[in-house]
Amino acid sequence: MSPSTLMRWFNTKFESTLCVISLVVMSCCVFLQVILRYVFHQSAPWAEELAIYGMVFSVYFGTALAVTEKSHVRILNLVQLFPRKIAVGLIVAGDAVWCAFNVFMVFHGVEYVKVLWGTHFISPSLGIEQRWPQAVVPFCFALMTFRILQFYYRWLRTGTCELTCVLPGDEPVK
Repeated sequence: MSPSTLMRWFNTKFESTLCVISLVVMSCCVFLQVILRYVFHQSAPWAEELAIYGMVFSVYFGTALAVTEKSHVRILNLVQLFPRKIAVGLIVAGDAVWCAFNVFMVFHGVEYVKVLWGTHFISPSLGIEQRWPQAVVPFCFALMTFRILQFYYRWLRTGTCELTCVLPGDEPVK
């Protein structure tokens, strides 16, 4: 796989691939647990734990995917009352606050993972060191920040901007 192909995949499919994998793992584990409990009257504790990890990973990678697809939840009723230039300014200001929050979460998430590196905290069923699954939190907040900055970089480079406040059928903000 060439570097340009890998970068193209990262820019277009990274979050969605990890979301699909996480959701499939979660769904299969929950289905397995239902079958084991109600048909065989048994359980697999590892499947419950793996389903929880799958759910958590799908939530965090899903938020990053929503940023990539420009479909993250925004409260736009007030913004749409203003003229376009002011509305764009409000959205940019909101994104700046959002990035600041993401940086805050990355910083504190890394601090938390550092604490886990200093302790020996193993999950009960799978025997996984908790620092690995917990690292998804700062990683995904950093990924969201990267995707937001990538969006603004493309806007500055090309001069076209498709904000989430643009409804289907509207012209993109320029």
